[in-house]
Amino acid sequence: MIEDHSSCIRVSDTGICPKCYSKNIIKNGKTKTGKQQYFCKSCNKRFIDYYSYNGFEKNLNSKIIQCTKEGLGIRSTARILKISTTTLLKRILIIAKSISQPPVAKGKAYEMDELQTFVKTKATRIWLAYAIDVTTRNAISFSVGNRSNATLSKVIKTLQLSKAVKISTDKLKNYKYLIDPKIHSTKKRGTNHIERKNLTLRTHLKRLNRKTICFSRSLVILNSILKIYFWGK
Repeated sequence: MIEDHSSCIRVSDTGICPKCYSKNIIKNGKTKTGKQQYFCKSCNKRFIDYYSYNGFEKNLNSKIIQCTKEGLGIRSTARILKISTTTLLKRILIIAKSISQPPVAKGKAYEMDELQTFVKTKATRIWLAYAIDVTTRNAISFSVGNRSNATLSKVIKTLQLSKAVKISTDKLKNYKYLIDPKIHSTKKRGTNHIERKNLTLRTHLKRLNRKTICFSRSLVILNSILKIYFWGK
């Protein structure tokens, strides 16, 4: 059944659709609680001016990113923003999907390392493998999984495509077979920057602490949290 919006009352030019920012909106009845509902004729979305539930706030995503970067857990963030944990987890997944990996500059030097954490139970060990730009200290690529060639290769492939001039790692034997010996370095203090980054990560994100009950319950959420922490704005 096609709805007819021709009889709805037009709104003044001051009204703006929160989805597409169009002014081509009309009044479209009221909600069960008596709030005025609007309909946008440009994007065909309905909305109201003031929502009772904080999960509908316009800047909620930016607040979630800020809380994540400050190291707050799921329940802490939900309490501060006054939303449910279910809503928060859904928003985290949506935010992570909208974040793309930043472009990698060519001809740079990188440091790479692995960091151990847990998922679901303390018996399930998971490693975070990631690389940083020596100059900017920013994370370039990361991968979460077992401490195997498959997990390390996802990060190393990104560095190889960027034509890295130097990749510094520890003396884990897996690197010996994955990185070109001409650009691979295992010198002492060659990974000082990323080792310090490991400490920062464990300090900022409770789920990465060594001795804590705040480990991740889901691998998908862990990936999303790391994506937001590294590249969210």
